[in-house]
Formats: sequence, structure tokens, C-alpha cells
Amino acid sequence: MSKPLVTVFSGLLTLCPVAAPFTAAAQEADRTVYPAAHYTPFAPQTALDMVRRTPGFVLNEGDADIRGFGAAAGNVLIDGARPTSKAGVIDALGRIPASGVDRIEVMLNASTGEAQGQSTVINVVRLSGSRSGTWSAEAERNANGVIYPRVEVSHSREIGGWRASIKANAYWEEFPFRTLRVNRDAAGVLTGSTVTDLPSTLTEAYLSGDARRSVGGGVLNLTARFGRYNYYFDQPGETYFGRLPDGAPDQRQLNQLDVERWVFEAGGDYTRTLGDWSWKSVGLVNYRDGGQSQRELRETAAGGLVSRTVVESTARPLEIVGRTTFTAPAGRPWKPEVGGEVAYNRFDRTFALATDSGSGLVPVLIPAANVVVEELRGEAFANLTWTLSPRLTLEGGLAVEASEISVGGDADQSQTFTFVKPSIALAWRPTDRLQLRFGARRIVGQLDFNDFAATAELNDGTTAAGNPALGPDQTTRYSIAFDWRGVGDLAANLELFHEDRQDVLEQVLLSSGAPGVANAGDATYRGIKGSLTLPLDRLLPGARLTAEGEVLDSAFDDPVIGRERPLSNVYSPDIEAEFRHDPPGLPFAWGVTWQSFEAGTSYLVNETNREEIEDHFGGFVETTAFGGFKTRLAIRNADTRRKTRYREFFNPDRSGPLTRTEARFERSPTFVTLTISGSF
Repeated sequence: MSKPLVTVFSGLLTLCPVAAPFTAAAQEADRTVYPAAHYTPFAPQTALDMVRRTPGFVLNEGDADIRGFGAAAGNVLIDGARPTSKAGVIDALGRIPASGVDRIEVMLNASTGEAQGQSTVINVVRLSGSRSGTWSAEAERNANGVIYPRVEVSHSREIGGWRASIKANAYWEEFPFRTLRVNRDAAGVLTGSTVTDLPSTLTEAYLSGDARRSVGGGVLNLTARFGRYNYYFDQPGETYFGRLPDGAPDQRQLNQLDVERWVFEAGGDYTRTLGDWSWKSVGLVNYRDGGQSQRELRETAAGGLVSRTVVESTARPLEIVGRTTFTAPAGRPWKPEVGGEVAYNRFDRTFALATDSGSGLVPVLIPAANVVVEELRGEAFANLTWTLSPRLTLEGGLAVEASEISVGGDADQSQTFTFVKPSIALAWRPTDRLQLRFGARRIVGQLDFNDFAATAELNDGTTAAGNPALGPDQTTRYSIAFDWRGVGDLAANLELFHEDRQDVLEQVLLSSGAPGVANAGDATYRGIKGSLTLPLDRLLPGARLTAEGEVLDSAFDDPVIGRERPLSNVYSPDIEAEFRHDPPGLPFAWGVTWQSFEAGTSYLVNETNREEIEDHFGGFVETTAFGGFKTRLAIRNADTRRKTRYREFFNPDRSGPLTRTEARFERSPTFVTLTISGSF
């Protein structure tokens, strides 16, 4: 198997030699090391810029919505340790100036709890004692001619024995969309249409920081993040009965949405050696306080009330996590690791829906509207890495998870769960530049506490009841992956995987008679994903092509229709590519970006909802010729991104006959962005 692969990549090396401006990477037994000078042609401002330019690497920042610390791991380490934050990997990298980075290591077989057994992990190694900062200012113009700002500043230095960094960033942006909805009956006859304008606005502001120092023979690291998120729109629309828009609507409507959320996270970890072992303990607190308001008003063309709907909801999730691990020293054939994690979660949700048809607002009761969900979960785990030979490594792991989930409020329910989660992987390096990895892992999913409570989407006219009887889904995942590190920037990795899933979460008709999410049955999920960095110097000196993406497939035995269909919300293909040219000896670069067509379908009890997004393009030019700053002019979408949404409605559910259809046609606007960034 290895010989054909070696032949193929050797051919690529011959056709695509490394560009002269790049400093060569060093190849070691289990890692490829890229010195800071390797990234100089890209004029990076932060470690985040460098990570995103690392050949053949796809950044995975983790999942902040997954409860617990270990299960939410991404594939980024800083000085060999994972940032003690679930939502701040991007922030942590953005706080590190590029001038403060010594090197970046692409690590293979990072089987410790820091990386949760991922086959490829990046490690950002900082310079000691560095003091520097970065800043960026950005102005973006949307298709309506509105210009809005974004600003970011970070600083890193030594303060009283602490190695500290801080970052502040804020922005607001407006997305103007115009959508046409066309409604037809089961026979395809036009029944009406609606035109809507959606100038949605998003604002965010965050302050984050970290501090690190030696304490008591070990290293103490503290992190914190605080900020505010606000998304809102006022969406006017016009409805026409039995015809396409002609300027004389039969009804007018106004949809309004306002989502506000405050975020606070604080964490700390302490690492030290105990004899030959390394000990690390982590503590983390994550709290969010937010509310959502939805309003829909429908009137006749003359201004008479047709209907009014109001939805008010709040959500306050709290998470407290403690985790500890003991790891044997490196350099031995057997490397064990043991540890445990305890997490407490609380989710307090309120929901109120009311409608008005002319006689005032009348509450609408939906099952499990107001709930309090609490979870206490513990996990013990043990991992073992066995180096069978310099080119062959066996990894094994076993974790036992136990939890209790209780629901109070409008619904009372208490459940206990116990799961055993084994894992095994074999990593083989047939050559110094190629690694093959074969793995199998048992995974227990994390429940979305929002599914325990009622929800509504007025823009779609849908509601769903909460389900207090939800349990986690379980997955057995099999994978085959390879990672190739060629000379210089040539790199590629590819993974093929297959998953057998049990108790998957899909919408069905609940015992209350209302639709809601439940454990609906078994499914398979499979795909291929990868990335490629390909120098093109033979064709154009200083040029390279990068691409990453995935193609997915799934199958689920749907109890509503009694036959097989794909899982909900599986979008495929998802492929991004960039052609970039850095002319040797010149202080500027240019490039073109491309995002592939992708499509996916969600399945509700009585409707299907398919979204298709067309291919779209962008481009950029950037230079360091003006004042030592980095100036970048970029265009997004380039008037090419079009989205179509098809909804089909059935009665009484999807096993019944088709009753009507709705098609939405949306053309996304073009954005032009000017960014100036520098360091101090």
C-alpha cells in the first residue's frame, strides 16, 4: 500500500519544488517542525495567522457547546498544553503575536488527554521573555453601501513573574438579504408569494486574557473571557395571493428577532512533575445569560390586523468542570496515562408563546415550555501508548462515564446513564514522511439541553415541544487516515471514516402529541475529509494551492415514513480552496478563493426542508509596502453566492400525501473589506 502512495507523492515533489522564500521545515520522528521564518512571506501578525498557513493542517478549535472539558478538545496546543478554555482557542492564538512564536510543530500520534487521540495536532511553541503586541483595524462595505468597523488589539509581556497576554476585539456587521418565497399546492399550482428584506445585524465585543507562572515546583496557568453577543433584525415583507409579486400586496408583515447573550468563562490549570510522572489539574467555569425575543405582525393592505405572534425566551446555562490527569514520562516504550473528570451542568430555560387574531394576545401552551435541567457527570479514563518499533505505535484507551440528568419545571424526569468507551489505534510510518493510522473508538454524544425545552421559529412558522426523556446517542467510529509531509510546503492528509450510530436524535411525534426531538433509532454516517497544500513553483514562482473539505453520506431508518433516508442537517460536499501567489522579492500577494456547492436536508414531523448553496468565489490582494503595515483588500461572495431553500409539507406527517410546497430564493450580497494590521 505504501509504495504507490510514495510514488504518487514523489511525482508531486518533482513537479512542484519548494519556493525559494520559504524556510524548510524539519522532519522529526513524530512531528514536522516549521520555524517562524517559514511564515515570513505571509507577513503574519498573530499565531492564528501562522496556524492557518501551516501546510496540510485543518484547524479544529473544539466545540464550546459540548459539556465537559475532555470531550470538547480541539487540535491545538500552546507550549505543549491545551488552552484551559472551551471557547477561546481562536482568542488564545490571537493573543500571541507572530513575533513571539519560535516554531510550530505538526505532531502525529498525540494520544494524550491534551489531544484526545487525534491523529494530527498542532503545537505553537512561544519564545521566552518576548514582549510585543498586535493590532488590526477593518472597514467592510456591504451591498447596500453601509460601512462598518472591526477592531482588535492584543499585547503580551512579562509582568511580575507572570507571562501574560490580553486581547480585546469588537465589531458589528450588517447582512442585507432579499428573499422571494413562492408557494404552490400539491399539484404545482401557484398559490401565493412573499418578498422579504432581511438587513440583519450582528455585534460582538470580547475581552480575554491569560497569565502563566511557576508556582510550587509547577506551572500555573489562568485564563478568562468575557463578552456580549447581539443578533437582531427587522424583516418587512409583502405577500401576494395567487400570483408573483406585482407591487400591490394583499398583506404586509413584519418579523422581528432580537437575540442577546452575555458570556463569561474562567479557567485554570496547574502542571508539575511527581517523581517520573506529570500531573495536571484543570478547573473551568462557563456561564451564559441570554434572552431571545421574536415578533410577527401581519396586516391587510389597508392596515387591518390579520395576526400577531410573540415569543419570549431566556436561557442560562452554567457549567463547572474539574479534571485531573497523570501521565508517565516520554521516552519509554510504554506510556500510560490515567485521569478523571467531574462536571456539573445546569440549564434554566423559560419560553412563552402568545398569538393575537384581533381580540388580544392569548397564551399558547406547549409541552415543556419552562424547564430546569441539571446534570452531574463523572468519567474515569486510562490510555496507553505502546511504541512497538520506531515506525509502529499502538494506542489503546478505556473510559467509563456515569451521569444523572434531572428535569424540573413544566416536566419532571430523572435518568441515570453509564457508558463504557473503549478506543484503539495503530499508527504506522512506512517512510519518514508518511504516516498511516487505523482506529476505532466508541463515542457517547452530548445532549443539547435546548431540546429539553420548547422552541419556536416564527420566520418558518414552526414550533417544537421539549422532551425531558432524551438520552445520549452513541457512536462506534472506524477510521483510516494518512498524513504526508513533503519537502517544504507540500503536505496532504486524508481520512476515510464510517460510524455506526445508535439512539440518534431526530424530530418525531412525542407522546404529548406535539413534535419534538427524541432518540429515534439507528443510523450510519460515513465520509472522507482531508486537506492539501500544493506548491506550484514550476508553473508560477511563489504560487501555491491549498484546499480542505469533506464529502459525507448517511442513512437512517425513519420511523415516521417507515423507510430509509439521510440524517438531518448533513451538508455535503463542503470544500474550500485558495490559490495564492507571493511573487518572490515583491512585498505583495494576491489570491482567489472558492467555496463549493453544498446541500443538506432537515426532516421535521410533517415537512422536509432542503437547502442548496451554489458555488461562490472571492479574492484578495495584500501588501506590506505601506509603512510596514499589512494592508489587505478582500472581496467575499463576488455576487456569486445564491441560496435556495425547498420546503415540502405533508398531512398528517411525512408518511401522508404532499399538501403544498414553498421555495425560497436568496441572493447573498457582496462584501468588500479593507484591513490594516501591524505590531508594536
